[in-house]
Order: sequence, then C-alpha cells, then structure tokens
Amino acid sequence: MRNRTSTDLQKNVYQNRTQFIKISKEAEKLKGEMRVLRNLMSELKSNTTALRSASSSSPAESTGFGESFSSSLSKRDRRSSVADRTALWNSQLQALWKTIGGSQKFLPAVPGRHVIQNAGPWVELDNATWKPRRSMHIVLLNDHLLVASRKKRRVEGVNGDSRQVPSKLVADRCWPLLDIEMIDLAGANETGSSKNKVADAIMIRSVTQESFTYRTENADSNEKVSLLLNFRKAVEELRKELRSEIESTNKAKETLNYFASRDPGLLKKAELLETLSDVKDRPNMLIEVDGKQQSLRWVEGEVDELDVDIALQRFDSAVNRVERLKNLAKGLKNNAIAQDFIKFKADERASKLAGLISHELVDTHNELKKTKRNIGWLSRLDFEDRAREAYLEARSQTIHKRSR
Repeated sequence: MRNRTSTDLQKNVYQNRTQFIKISKEAEKLKGEMRVLRNLMSELKSNTTALRSASSSSPAESTGFGESFSSSLSKRDRRSSVADRTALWNSQLQALWKTIGGSQKFLPAVPGRHVIQNAGPWVELDNATWKPRRSMHIVLLNDHLLVASRKKRRVEGVNGDSRQVPSKLVADRCWPLLDIEMIDLAGANETGSSKNKVADAIMIRSVTQESFTYRTENADSNEKVSLLLNFRKAVEELRKELRSEIESTNKAKETLNYFASRDPGLLKKAELLETLSDVKDRPNMLIEVDGKQQSLRWVEGEVDELDVDIALQRFDSAVNRVERLKNLAKGLKNNAIAQDFIKFKADERASKLAGLISHELVDTHNELKKTKRNIGWLSRLDFEDRAREAYLEARSQTIHKRSR
C-alpha cells in the first residue's frame, strides 16, 4: 500500500505539473487575445466617433450622400473593418432614401449594398432628336443603377417675388447592373453637330431592348468618365461573384457525389449528406490527427485501408483501425459534422467486421486460442452480445448433434 501510494503520488505530481503548464500556456494565450481585443475596441471607439461626427453633418440635405461620409473620414478611420464598413454603408443607404423619394422601394436594405458613385445632375435626351427632355440624377450602387428625376417647385414670397426652392429628387428607374449595358456616345456619330450634342452623353440599354440617353450637365467635369469606369468595375465584380457562386455550387455537388458514390449507405443519412455538400467551403471541416490538420478525404483513405483489411480478413489490423477511427470521432467534440461522419463510417465497418469474426467464431468454437482471440476482437468492437450468442449457439448445436 505504501508503494502504491508513492506511485500514485508521483503520477499526481506529474499530472499536476502537466496541467499547470497547459493552464499557464492558455493564460498567456488569453492575455494576448485580451490585448488584441483591447486594441480593437479602442479602434472601434475612434471609428464610431468619427462616423457619428460625419453623420451629424446631415448628408441627406445635399445630393453628395455617397461622398460626404468617405471625405470626412481620415485614412486611419477608413480601415477595412467589416463592422465599420457595414455601418457606413447603412448610413449611405439611409441618406439615399431621404434624398431620393421612392428609392427605398427599388433599393431595400440588403447586406453588402452600398453607393459607389453619386454621379450628380444629368439631362435625359430624346433618342431621335437629341433634344433635352428633363433633368435627372444618377446614382451608381454596387449592384444597381438608380436614375431619379429632378422636380422643381416654385413658391410665392411675401412681396410676390417667386423664388426657387431646392429641387426634389424622385426615383424614376432602377436597373440591376447585369441587366443593362452602358455605351459611351462620344465619337459614335460621324456628323460634327451630332457629335457635339452627345459628346458628354451615355446610352443605357436594358435587356428589354429599351434605351435611354443621358448627358451630363457639367461638361467640364469627369463625371461621365468616372461613371463608365466605376460601372465596368462593378459589373466585373458582380460577374466574379457569380462565377465564384457557380464554382462553389459545382464543388459542393462534386463533393456530394464523391461521398455518395463511395458509400451508398450515406444516401440513407439525408441530413448528414446535406451538411457534407459544402465541405470544401467550411474551414472547420479540417480535423486534427496526431498534431496535423487533415481533411475528410484523409478519413476516406483510412476507410479504404480498413476495407482492404476486412476483405483480406486481417482482423487484428482491421480492429485496430476501427478503434482508431472511433477514438478520433470521440475527440472531435467541437466539430459535430465530422464527428457524425467518422462515427458513421466506423460503425458501418465495425458491424461488417463483427459479422465476419462471428462467422469464424462459429466455425472454430472448439479451439480455445482462436475462440479467445475472436471473442476479444468482438469485445473491442463493442459486440459482446453477438459474441456470446454466436458462441452459445455453436456449442448448443454441437451438444444436440452429439446427443443425437
């Protein structure tokens, strides 16, 4: 008892030392994370203060709602923080809704939607005669192009003098960027008079074959050139996002077909198969095995080796692989999807392996060493009941046969 107590004391000292080292490392890591969090909170506070000061300048009263926020923020405040950027974009959309009446109907609040350029005042031209029709206002967003009409109202003063109040903008048309084509009309006509009329004009052609012509009011500005460049850039970004979505969908289908074709039993697990469809897009699908990061494809390789051992009836190696997979699944407590996937694979192979070992147990039940070995394998696979039933059934048949 004294020796056993001394041995237990040594083990406890070693375990306490190991746990103390582990806890100290976790404490040091937590201290570093708290330091980073404190810095991020200070940056968030400064950015929020700058954003509040920018929003207090009432950008909705002017038409430059897109530029008023970005111009009032310094370089330090314009960091690529997701929270700050989202707040900025929401403020821009709210300013857009207040400035242009009816714009909220065309442009509801969608995550990621923001103003790229406030192109300012334009004039709509007649497509046949190039004569001005009405004053317009163009706003380019990351996914839509909004055109608003500028309506002027006159009120009578006290002395009978009429004065013009600030014009009111009303949303007129709104197109998705991928449904329209923007054409620069500069140099599109050969005659000199027509060329001068449309030198600062653009044509917007929609998928319904409707076309609208707009000319900038300020001929000396670069609004048209900036609008064309920003429009092409935004369209290219949308096309890239569309291509990436299609590729991710194809990868998900490919992964789904891969797992389903390799193991038809997964078709019965509808929920597990659906979660595996986006396995390549989920960073937490990487599992740690012996200190290394492995994907679920590595698990498929291990299952293939297990299938080979089962087919060749290398039961000792197969049982060891099944135990390894089960222990790996138990250790993945923070990844339920990978845990269910590995557990399903291990249980399915364990059941198949237990059937083969039980068959051999029945054939060799009269040999002591083989019986002990087979029962030991079934016990390690958690099939003690099957081992007991198979052994007793075989012995019963032998007793009945000999008694007859």
